[in-house]
Amino acid sequence: MTVEYRGPQTLIQAALAAGEDPAAKARSLKALHQRWAEGTRIPEVVRPVVARSWSRAGALEKDIVPLDAMAIRDLRESNEELTSLVGLFKERLLSLATQAGNQLVISDGQGYVLWVLGPSTVRRRSDGIGFVSGARWRESDVGTNGIGAAMAEKVPVQIFGPEHAREEQHSWVCTSAPVLNRATASLVGTITLAGSFRTAHPHSLALVSSVAHEAEAALQAQHSLKLQRLELTNELPDGEFILTDPQGLVAASRGYSVGGHINLPVGLEEGHFWIAGLGAVDARQAAGGWIFTKTQHQLRLEMSSETLRQVIVHSHEGSTQISLSEKHWQIVNMLAKHPLGLGAEQLKSLWPASTPQVTIRAELSRLRAKLPGVIASRPYRLVAPIVRNSGL
Repeated sequence: MTVEYRGPQTLIQAALAAGEDPAAKARSLKALHQRWAEGTRIPEVVRPVVARSWSRAGALEKDIVPLDAMAIRDLRESNEELTSLVGLFKERLLSLATQAGNQLVISDGQGYVLWVLGPSTVRRRSDGIGFVSGARWRESDVGTNGIGAAMAEKVPVQIFGPEHAREEQHSWVCTSAPVLNRATASLVGTITLAGSFRTAHPHSLALVSSVAHEAEAALQAQHSLKLQRLELTNELPDGEFILTDPQGLVAASRGYSVGGHINLPVGLEEGHFWIAGLGAVDARQAAGGWIFTKTQHQLRLEMSSETLRQVIVHSHEGSTQISLSEKHWQIVNMLAKHPLGLGAEQLKSLWPASTPQVTIRAELSRLRAKLPGVIASRPYRLVAPIVRNSGL
């Protein structure tokens, strides 16, 4: 019997039930691992999270080559979010890990191990399998393991004994939880309790999950404070605008319907841009971020071939390719043929006759959200001139 509990967002499954014999469990898993390693079929009794990881990673035998000390230091210093949480991880986990004969491992969003803390006896064992600072432990590097599986699944994961892909890890249990930036849904890092498989316990999974969510809440509080300071230290323009930090987290806005995060273009500079989610904007640097306002600069649209089904939005600063579904392509194509615009009733010909009007309007709303500032309503029409490439 496995132990399951619900974390804040998902159902999490421990590898071992309380009181279950680790040695017997390892023997049963060894046979399953051997069947998988010798063929391509994964036995049905393998836990789903492990089966998915085995399927993704395969039985890798790559050499593990850690980064040097200088590269490790650079990664630590450049990852301000993760570094700010190390004290919390030590306070919540290190003492308990040591008492249980485990080590605390902190890795970054790329899978690089940056801190290995805990009993020297455990660290010496982990040195022997390359589980050291500077090593990268993604599934694509070392096969199924706690860090890699937690990174891929974006949920806490416990990998026990022969559930690991590589045989040298079969004497270990690794209980890992990802730490996410909730504002951007990006992976900040992963925390892991690792030790002999004989120390496995379902409570370890609950513990790392709880600490990971505490860390995420701390990051959220940090970001909220930074965004408040950003709003207070900038003189905001009249009219419609959006103020963001350098990562695109929204500190303040007026007249825009946006969420808490905008995907900013790589290498953003001051000038005229078309930004997905905003439309045509003027971008200028603020104190600690960016301010975007609506621009009067002209846009030009290009429709690619029907095979590609793309609209290319050309602005003064460059071009943005927007992939479209078949239905969205049909709508844009029809609007391009009617520059004065069409009502929803006229566009209805693109759907079966029985399609409700509310369905059509909802699809049009989704398309306008995908191409903000490009399609006006009442009637629906393209607001920028459109050209077709030679492939049409």
